Amino acid sequence: MKFLVLSFAALASAQIPQNLISLIQPILSLLNASEGNRINPITTQILDTFIEPLETQLERNSYVYREGAQLMLDGAPWTASGANVYWLGLDENVIPPAGQPFYAPFNASYPTLGRITEVMNTLQTIGAHTIRSQTLGVSVGNPLSVMPALGVYNEQAFDTIDWAVFQARQHGIRIMAPLVDNYDYYHGGKFDFLRFRGINITSSDSSHVNPLVQEFYTNATIVNDFKDYISHLLLHVNQYTGLTYAEDPTIFAYETGNEMGGPTFGDEDVPVEWTTEIASFIKQLAPQKLVVDGTYGINKTHLPIEQIDIFSDHYYPPNNTKLMDDIALVQSVNKTYLVGEYDWTANNPQASSLQSFYGIIEGRQNTSEPVVVGDLFWSLFMHDVPNCNIFVNHTDGYELQYGNPLNSVQNNTQISIIRQHFFKMQGVTVDSYLPAVACPGNTAEYTYL
Repeated sequence: MKFLVLSFAALASAQIPQNLISLIQPILSLLNASEGNRINPITTQILDTFIEPLETQLERNSYVYREGAQLMLDGAPWTASGANVYWLGLDENVIPPAGQPFYAPFNASYPTLGRITEVMNTLQTIGAHTIRSQTLGVSVGNPLSVMPALGVYNEQAFDTIDWAVFQARQHGIRIMAPLVDNYDYYHGGKFDFLRFRGINITSSDSSHVNPLVQEFYTNATIVNDFKDYISHLLLHVNQYTGLTYAEDPTIFAYETGNEMGGPTFGDEDVPVEWTTEIASFIKQLAPQKLVVDGTYGINKTHLPIEQIDIFSDHYYPPNNTKLMDDIALVQSVNKTYLVGEYDWTANNPQASSLQSFYGIIEGRQNTSEPVVVGDLFWSLFMHDVPNCNIFVNHTDGYELQYGNPLNSVQNNTQISIIRQHFFKMQGVTVDSYLPAVACPGNTAEYTYL
């Protein structure tokens, strides 16, 4: 009995939060029952090594929530800086080995689990808190999608999504996922829902499309189709966590869509009624989730929508004046604002510098109403795991490949600025050094950073 007495004495003297004591006591009792009682007494110092992972897991299982113009976690302000990693559920950049699932017309394939793990380790290394990923929420219209055809579901498509959500949890990273795309990309979007109901238009002309595109928002049958898809997605049970996506705090927010608009690019023509209905439906399925307005830009008519927690916009290139105007607009309704995408490269001579752009965001964190809660650069790629000698390339000119020996001095300088900013948003100061990231790296099941 000596072990039990000393262990519970340590437990009592360790100033452990009450919610952890009920978790630790059964562990100690189980250890005491071991054959021969040959386990050494647990001191307060050793007990701390039990407490740290438990505290971390409890935090990772707690919801991010909004209090007015700031986000909170466990009673403290929380920020959402990080990266767009759009391909985590379904990729378009890698042709897999023969025999692996591949849909050639869209170059679509599932990313390897190792690619997903390496990205999580990279995000943790650069101080990121958040991922925004289209394919963790948008997956319709091709054979590898979650919903290849209307009402038809492909459970295999959840394998990579489940792993991405699990690995994000293990690395202490939160997820924000759009639920539909404004464009006709490989992972699907509003045009697929239109085609499912016989409205055969595309977004081949990105500046203007057929006005029938508004049927996505106004046709009750199509809106219900979309809601059925949302329901199937959010109520899916993750094989690694046993939680539905609706329940899992790792996914802190769903976005009503990616860069949503009407027939003309940038017109913000997304009806209030549709945004209200979809945001309300998300809250009905997942009451603890935050909802992001997925309109491309801030539609002022959406500001009063009660169910919207976060407004967002994208910056190509970064523009300090626009950023400050957007913050002021959202502050007027006491809500939060997130820079959902931005060009990090400094290749555009019209761009505000990252230092000045970040300075506005960082400066707001020292106020009673931060409003702007973070920023997510576009976009992160790493190795073609299991091949750790090749980086995956993308064609839009904005891919950030951390640690690529072929990076220019300018790119590495920008990456260093990003890393310093992400840590500063956590209240931590780091220098310009860029630590290496192992490929594929630890699955983080026993790391607590």
